[in-house]
Amino acid sequence: MTAKKGPIGLKRMRRLLELLGNPEKELKVIHVAGTNGKGSVCQFMASMLRAAGYSVGVFTSPHVMEYNERFDIDRQYISDDDFCRIATYVMSFAEQVNDEGFGYFSEFEILTSTALMYFKEQSPDIVILETGIGGKMDMTNVISNPLVSVITQIGFDHVDMLGDTLTEIIEAKAGIIKEGIPVVSESPEPEVKKVISDTAKEKNAKFIDASLAEYKINDYSELMSFDFEFTEGHDEVKMDGVKIGLIGEHQIRNAITALLAVRCIRNRGSIAIDDSEIRQGLENARNMGRFEILRSNPYIVIDGSHNPQGLTAAMATLKELRETIFKDKRILTVFGCFADKEYQTMTEILKSGLATAYCHEVIATEPVSPRALKAEELKTLLEDESIAVTAISDEETAFDRALASGADVLLFLGSIYLIGDIRIFFNRKDGKINV
Repeated sequence: MTAKKGPIGLKRMRRLLELLGNPEKELKVIHVAGTNGKGSVCQFMASMLRAAGYSVGVFTSPHVMEYNERFDIDRQYISDDDFCRIATYVMSFAEQVNDEGFGYFSEFEILTSTALMYFKEQSPDIVILETGIGGKMDMTNVISNPLVSVITQIGFDHVDMLGDTLTEIIEAKAGIIKEGIPVVSESPEPEVKKVISDTAKEKNAKFIDASLAEYKINDYSELMSFDFEFTEGHDEVKMDGVKIGLIGEHQIRNAITALLAVRCIRNRGSIAIDDSEIRQGLENARNMGRFEILRSNPYIVIDGSHNPQGLTAAMATLKELRETIFKDKRILTVFGCFADKEYQTMTEILKSGLATAYCHEVIATEPVSPRALKAEELKTLLEDESIAVTAISDEETAFDRALASGADVLLFLGSIYLIGDIRIFFNRKDGKINV
């Protein structure tokens, strides 16, 4: 049967959930949107809540190595059997929904519905839902009464769907703000703040501006330490010696955003959590593929720097680590990205960042995807008098060549597809690597 053209928006998703018994109405949800930092903020919040004794489900995208990662309850991913069973049940309504004039389901509608059904079955205390793209028209935006809404750093991504200005992009992301529900946001740009503030006022929602927090970094290494304070009206928070297991100054901002969101839920009487549990949760939080150190001697580091903002953060982190755990070490960078991303901007960011951190060796490679930027083209863009670039199109060969290089630090950057495969190669070969 030919698919009928469905209406734009969430009508098809809402009809599907109606047929599934509206599982979303039985969940206590934290809703998270943004461009960069969503995954880390989700993991920080989940870790704090788990430290306080709560069971937490997390739905995020994209995955690093396998689809199951997107459906996480207390660090346990959905089983293949449960995923197939629930997704098959969801798909059993495909013909009916199409016959009703809504069209066939998108992949993200299927995944989101599967997640909501899975969380309904397993009944975690709290569910954290990360948007896929945007906010207002995102399939996760069927949640009508979240515990809190969170909007992380806004940047330029998916501009073909969301718009090519920050204002257009944040207008889409701010669509998750609900009537009377507080929103926490970290983006410092005035145009972003204005849209969030105006939308919050329209919705009678409190706006907690995490960008107003002041912090001081005490230790910039594998376990970061910082002091911070936040004052907004009568709300005042001050904590010294906070430790996080995610690396980079941007992760401190993500941690503060997550902390303020969790405190907001606590202040509204929805959870009980004390400062010691908050500290423990922040220190224990991990996020796969975000400046993740897989091993030391040599250091093997992976970071899904798949857009200009992410790569800028990675370069800032590299510069700081050059003064601590990477001091006087030989660093080899392996990079690959997609041709439909802002790759020219990204290569300029990479060249500048590597020069600042005194890194002079790069392997240009390709993620396994028809969207990949060719390694030879990437080599041409990266080469200059200070950087020696080798093009190796096959990513596993690039990984092996990096291991054999004798470098003290192997830094794998770029597409999450690439980073996921590197992690698989590492897991396959760990223990067989001569150091």
